[in-house]
Amino acid sequence: MAKAERLVLVDGSWLIYRAFFAIPANLQTKTGLPTNAIFGFATMFRKLFSGRMPERGAVVFDTPAPTHRELKYPQYKAQRPSMPGELAQQLPVIDRLVTANRFPLVRQPGYEADDIIATLARRGVAAGLEVVIVAGDKDLAQMVGDGVRMQDTMRDVTYDAELVRKKWGVPPAQIPDLLALMGDTVDNIPGVPGIGQKGAAGLLEKYGSLDGVYEHLGELKGKQKAALEEHREAVKLYRQLATVDADAAIGVTIDALRLTPPDPKELDALYRELEFFSLLTGGGDAKVGDAPDIEVEVPASVDAARAAIGALPAGQAVAIVPLFEPPTRVHHAQLVGVALATDGRKPLYLAFRGVGAALGEPAIELLRGLLGDTSRPKVVHDLKQLGILAGRHGLTLGGDFLDTMLASFLVDPVKCIPHGLDQVAREYVQRSIPAVTTLLKSGKSARLPSAVEVGAAATYAAQLADVVLALAPVLRGRLGEAGQTAHYEAVERPLVGVLARMELAGIRVDRDDLTRMGEEFQRRKAEIEARIYALAGREFNIGSTKQLADVLFEELKLPVIKKNKTGYSTDAEVLERLAAKHEIAREILAQRELAKLINTYTDVLRDAIAPETGRIHATFQQTVGVSGRLISTDPDLQRTPIRTPEGQRIRRAFVAPEGRRIISADWSQIELRVLAHFSQDPRLVEAFRDKLDLHRRTAALLFNVAPEAVTKEQRNVGKTVNFATIYGQGATALGQILGIARKEAQSYIEQYFTYYAGVRAWLDRTIAEAHASGYVTTLLGRRRFISELASRSDTDRAAGERIAANTPIQGSAADLCKLAMLQIDRELPAVAPSARMLLQVHDELVFEVAEAEVDAVTDLARRVMERPYPLDVPLEVGIGVGQSWGEAH
Repeated sequence: MAKAERLVLVDGSWLIYRAFFAIPANLQTKTGLPTNAIFGFATMFRKLFSGRMPERGAVVFDTPAPTHRELKYPQYKAQRPSMPGELAQQLPVIDRLVTANRFPLVRQPGYEADDIIATLARRGVAAGLEVVIVAGDKDLAQMVGDGVRMQDTMRDVTYDAELVRKKWGVPPAQIPDLLALMGDTVDNIPGVPGIGQKGAAGLLEKYGSLDGVYEHLGELKGKQKAALEEHREAVKLYRQLATVDADAAIGVTIDALRLTPPDPKELDALYRELEFFSLLTGGGDAKVGDAPDIEVEVPASVDAARAAIGALPAGQAVAIVPLFEPPTRVHHAQLVGVALATDGRKPLYLAFRGVGAALGEPAIELLRGLLGDTSRPKVVHDLKQLGILAGRHGLTLGGDFLDTMLASFLVDPVKCIPHGLDQVAREYVQRSIPAVTTLLKSGKSARLPSAVEVGAAATYAAQLADVVLALAPVLRGRLGEAGQTAHYEAVERPLVGVLARMELAGIRVDRDDLTRMGEEFQRRKAEIEARIYALAGREFNIGSTKQLADVLFEELKLPVIKKNKTGYSTDAEVLERLAAKHEIAREILAQRELAKLINTYTDVLRDAIAPETGRIHATFQQTVGVSGRLISTDPDLQRTPIRTPEGQRIRRAFVAPEGRRIISADWSQIELRVLAHFSQDPRLVEAFRDKLDLHRRTAALLFNVAPEAVTKEQRNVGKTVNFATIYGQGATALGQILGIARKEAQSYIEQYFTYYAGVRAWLDRTIAEAHASGYVTTLLGRRRFISELASRSDTDRAAGERIAANTPIQGSAADLCKLAMLQIDRELPAVAPSARMLLQVHDELVFEVAEAEVDAVTDLARRVMERPYPLDVPLEVGIGVGQSWGEAH
């Protein structure tokens, strides 16, 4: 049986307003046109139709003309403020956007968009179509039923009749009756005083309809009966206002709503005009943007390749893009080919491997002079990746390298996370690049680069090199405009080499120990699960939220702490609060902790050990952490637990080879010390200069006791409050962490800022400056733009202010760490030739050294880490040595 055609009806007015308030107001073109509503609309519209395109559709808008409802009831929607001027400016462009997407655009004076949508939906069902209404308005929920669903794209919910009933308490047909009784503040329908949604839904469920309620009015009592009687005539009007007109006199036929595919070039032209580079489609071309096919020079012999490299214009920047395999394991990869692009000539592709005329792996030596040439500027996207590949083939990098990935990050760390070439190219040169699957395929057809015909590999890599070359002048200029050139040259680019060496070195891990650990955790987990089943009285799927909720709240009758959209919540917060009431909650928490250790650590770490080296080679990302912190991935070693016995057990599996030792050097309270430096609060500065216990001192203040009388529990409260300052936590969050009332948490916060008044003054000043400039800076001048500060949402603005307070502190701590890493890396070869820096984890550096070099590396690390940059308070470093990471830390 043929599938019914689909008719999608978009409530354009609803979508525009949601987009306008969801996207920060500071989004605009260079000409000053505000574009937040346009961008939000375009993004949601594209997401909506990214899968199966409907056969018919329309976008429906309200008009400013009076409607029949306003004629009946002048107060209808009268409370709504006039449309903001910034939104009104965007409406004509949104019309253009809808037209460019080849969607019919429908307006009808005298009718609301709801009426037009209801009428078209009714006609669509009559024509045998499957109708989808894109809206979140409860008014349109009354149309849901056989053949009609309502999709709320903001909440990613699709309503059928049953979900409407669950959401609003009545079936779709009773929505007008419900709104008549309870009122609708959005449309300024008063409803019956004293009857809310629950009461209205209860009446309708009992009596079947609004008319049924009034037929049985004698059964009701008290104020409810009196109110219904008093507003009997008004309620009839309210029901009329809340009922959509599904028989509106509109001249649009269902056949007129048949869709045709949009022209990608037309869409891209509009996206470029609006500077929506992230939405560019590439004009329907799988290749780079709208650029013509690129001719590539592919030398067929080593001599021809040598000559081609020698013919590259002297002094001109050359863009370099490597192909390697396996493509996901650069630390163990082999070069397959390299594309080189310069201005004024065809890109060059050197094929070391591949199907066809490949030069052979010995030809990789031809790159030595080019990569190490100190006189030639070079451009690459992901310099660390190139450095690792070069190191694996015995080559070195020299001269001026512009890393367009790092440059994009420094210009604006937030905009293009994680600053992949596709994202950066769209943003800065309005180009798209071919997906790697166009070359390597996917699924069962996937192949390695060396299995690709040389010509195809050359075309693909040359297109990427051409884009990288185009990015160079743009991003070099943007670096200068943002005042980031010096930081790039002095910190981020040199750090690339440090990180590349760390990744290549890796850290040795005892696979057998991890296996034994995993087996032990599995046994303990099974024992805990057996106890959980015994406490529950039956076996069930502990990992199923629904089954667990049934056991806890339906069968064991434990108190419900909170609910979510799908039912009872069983998250960690709920279980921790239930732990004092029933042993099963404590056991479930323990089971989850062991499951996490197995799934996130023992198994993942064992699988990450490289067979070639017996070591884990994690990746340290410079362009993912918006504060500037390094992020480790594949695997994430920064999440390796430390405070629990199991966490220490896992860290003991990271070991040094025989005759060598692991050194761990860890800053103490570096972020609080940075806060003291920035705020110049005299009490905070004094605490660190005089080596006082800051957490004990804060606890003494909060509990009004002498520092020496502070208990361990009180000191932990002081520690939590100290760090809450950095993270901008309010009374609610602090109360939840400490397990105390919000009022008590608020008292702690107020006492803290009274005592450390300099901190409060610095935070207020920093937030005010961020509101004025739109960004904050770190100790070394790195900027982070905070779009949330310009949001109309109070919640978003509050989040932006927390970011503004935290970023200078966390980002400056990252700056200090990078400075220390650079200096240690420079001095390490002279004091300990065989020593290697292996990991950077939070505020900790980890080294592997020969036993004879332990003292030299310890002294170096302490000296450098205690003074990487002149601060007004001292930095304190703890250093440990052991056969394993667990022993050293």
